[in-house]
Amino acid sequence: MRGAKPKLKNVVPMRPDDEDAEKLRRKMIARAIRRLMPKGLTKDIEREYKRVAAILADPSVDRLKARYIDTIIEYCRCTVRLRGLRDSMPTLAHEIYRVKTRNGDQVKSHPHVAQVNESWRQWRSLVAMLGLSPTDERNLLPGQGDLFDENDQYFS
Repeated sequence: MRGAKPKLKNVVPMRPDDEDAEKLRRKMIARAIRRLMPKGLTKDIEREYKRVAAILADPSVDRLKARYIDTIIEYCRCTVRLRGLRDSMPTLAHEIYRVKTRNGDQVKSHPHVAQVNESWRQWRSLVAMLGLSPTDERNLLPGQGDLFDENDQYFS
């Protein structure tokens, strides 16, 4: 190694993360969750709200805002409904059934499966709106810009 040897007094020792800052961060998240939680939620929806709101209230995400509460509550309702449907869903063997009709044997999908699929589609749409998947979060990041931003400057 070339150059002067480092002096011990120039070395800044690594220190653990500031515990007070972490406590303050958690306290601010909990306050935001309580302040924006709507009244009259069922226990399951309230539990889901607290879980998702903790993710969205984190300062690095910063998506727990009053204008998003309706979407967040709808996401919670859809999640609770989807879990309930999946818990009560028949086994894989009962997802389809056979019926004899005048057109012969027909294989039909169980109506319960259609309900699960529709709830999943709604859930997926709400996940995209809130940016709760890695791809959707990346799409919501600032700086994505418009396809024609550079060209707009060229023509002005």
